[in-house]
Amino acid sequence: MKVGASYYPELSSPKTWIADLTVARDLGLRAVRCGEFAWGRFSPEPERWEDGWALEFLEIAHDLDIDVFWCTPTATPPPYLFDRWPELAAVNQDEARMPVGVRRQYCPSHEGYLDLSEEVAGKLARSLAPHPSIVGWQVDNEIAGDGFTCWCPRCCKAFQKWLETEYGSLESLNQKWQTALWSQRYTQWSQIPIPQRAFTISHTPALKFAWRRFRSSNWLAFYRRQAEALRRADVPQPVTTNFYNLEWDIPFDRWQWSSHLDAIGISHYVEEEIGSRFELALLRGWGEKALWVLEQKAGQQNAQNLYPESLDRLETHLQRCAEGGADYAIYWHLRQHQAGCEMEHGAVLRHDGKPTRVATAIQRAIPKIESLAAEPLDTSHALVFDFQQQWAQENRPQPGTAWDYRKTVEQDWYGALRKLRPGAVVSSLPDALNKAKVVYAPHYQMADESIVEAIHDFASLGGVFVTTADFGRLDAWNNVRPQKPLTAFSRFGRIPDGELLQLKADFFVGGSIGAAALRGRYFWFVPSENKDDIQLRDGDFSGPALLEFKVKEGRIVILLSAFDRESLASLFSLKTSP
Repeated sequence: MKVGASYYPELSSPKTWIADLTVARDLGLRAVRCGEFAWGRFSPEPERWEDGWALEFLEIAHDLDIDVFWCTPTATPPPYLFDRWPELAAVNQDEARMPVGVRRQYCPSHEGYLDLSEEVAGKLARSLAPHPSIVGWQVDNEIAGDGFTCWCPRCCKAFQKWLETEYGSLESLNQKWQTALWSQRYTQWSQIPIPQRAFTISHTPALKFAWRRFRSSNWLAFYRRQAEALRRADVPQPVTTNFYNLEWDIPFDRWQWSSHLDAIGISHYVEEEIGSRFELALLRGWGEKALWVLEQKAGQQNAQNLYPESLDRLETHLQRCAEGGADYAIYWHLRQHQAGCEMEHGAVLRHDGKPTRVATAIQRAIPKIESLAAEPLDTSHALVFDFQQQWAQENRPQPGTAWDYRKTVEQDWYGALRKLRPGAVVSSLPDALNKAKVVYAPHYQMADESIVEAIHDFASLGGVFVTTADFGRLDAWNNVRPQKPLTAFSRFGRIPDGELLQLKADFFVGGSIGAAALRGRYFWFVPSENKDDIQLRDGDFSGPALLEFKVKEGRIVILLSAFDRESLASLFSLKTSP
C-alpha cells in the first residue's frame, strides 16, 4: 500500500511544488491527489483554458516518482458561471440560494452545468490522461458529504419526472403510497413536493423513501456524465469518485453505483475501530476492484496547532487501510492552506512548508505498514448491509427512539462477526446469497416474495440464513404490511402468533440459549401464548430466543430480538457454523 497526501498545485508555483514534493518523498509519501477545486486555474475566465501548469506539475511529480490521482473540478464552479446562469445556485429548504464562495453550491439537475461538466472532464482527459504519472481519476469530490440537497424547482420537477417513470401513473402511485390518508391523493405530478426536514413527521414515509431513491439516481447521472466523458477520451486509468463515510450521510445506494466505478474511492475519516473496519469491509464486498482511500485525517480538523493530541492513530489508521485491502491511503492534506475556511486544518506540512509533528508520526508509521498484507477475505460468511433498508428505517415515524439500522448492523452484528470471522465480507443480499455459505441479514424489513424465494433456494443448497423477527414487515414503498410478523417464512414451518415490539434504547430482556447468556433489545417478538408470562423489564427471560427451520440441506434462523454484540458472538458460535 502506498501512502500519500492531497495537494493543491493551483495555489502555488513550480518552485514550491518541487520543495513540497521533495519533502513529501523524503517522508515516505508516494502519491498525491490533485485538482478537485482547480476549475478557476484551468479556466480563469469564460472560453479560456490553461492546462500547461498542470502538465508542468505532472512532470515534476513524475521526476520524483510520485503517483498522481487527478480529479474533475466540478465541486467548486467559478463565480462567472453564476453570472451566466444565476439559476445554477442550489436552493436550501428556506428557498434561499446558496452564495458564491461555498463548496458544491450548484444544482445537480441543471442541464447547462451537466453539459459543461462533461465538457471539462473531456478536456482534462485529452490533456492530462496520457501523462505517465496519473494512476487514477476522481469525479467531483465527496458528492455524498454535507447531507447536500438542492430544493430548487428544477430538482422538484426532476423528482416528479422520475416518479412518473417509476410508477407509470398517478393511480399506481396513489395506490402504493396509500395517499388517501390525510387526503394526500395527488391528481397532478406537479403536486408532489420534495419532503422537507422541518415537516418530517407529517410527510409520508413513502414520499421520503422515494426522495432518497431519486437522490441516489440523480447524483449517479451527474457522476456518469463526467465518467463517460473521461472514458470516451480513452483514459487508460481507472475512474471513480470518493464517497464519504456512512456516518455523515448516505444519499447513494452504493450497490447500484458499483457497476459504474472502475475502482472504489472513499474519504475515510472514521477513527473508531469497528466503524472503520466495517466501512472498509463494505467496500471490499463489491468484488475485485481496486480500493483507494483518497482522504483520511492528518492533523486535527480545525485549528490543529491550538491543542495537542495523540498521533498513534495515524499508524493505526494506516494499518486498518492496509489490512482492509487499500492500494493507496492518502492524507488530507500535504501543506496547510494560508487562506480560506480550512486554513487552520492540520496537514503534513506547515503553512511555511516545514514538516509538522504529524509528518514525523507518518514517517515513523510508513515502514511499519509496508509489509502488511490485506486481511484474507472470508467469503463463506457475508453480512448484509442494504442502503435502501437504511433509508426506509430512518424515514419512519419513530420519534423518541434511538434505534439505528446502520449502527446496529455495524456495531453489534459486524462487531460480533469480526470476533469469529475477521475477514467476513459485507455485501448486498443478492451477492451474499450467490457467494456465501452463511448469510446474516439483520432487520431486512423491505422484502418481497422474490427475495423469500431466493432465500429458500439458498437454504435448499445447504446455506444458513440468519435474520431477525422484523424481516419483511414493510412493503417496497415503506408501508407496514397488514399481516402478522414473519408471515414471509410461514412456508418453512409453523410461525407462532405474536407481536413485534420496539423497546426503548436502554431496555433489555435477558435470556439464554444453550450455554450462552443473551441480552435482547430494540425489536422483540413476543409469542401470544407466552405474552402474559413475559415481564418487559431488565431481567431474566426463559422464552425462546430464536426460531429455526430446516430447509433440505440448510437452515433458516430467525432471532427474536436485536441482541447486543456479546450475545450475538455467543449465538453465532453456537448456531451458524457451516
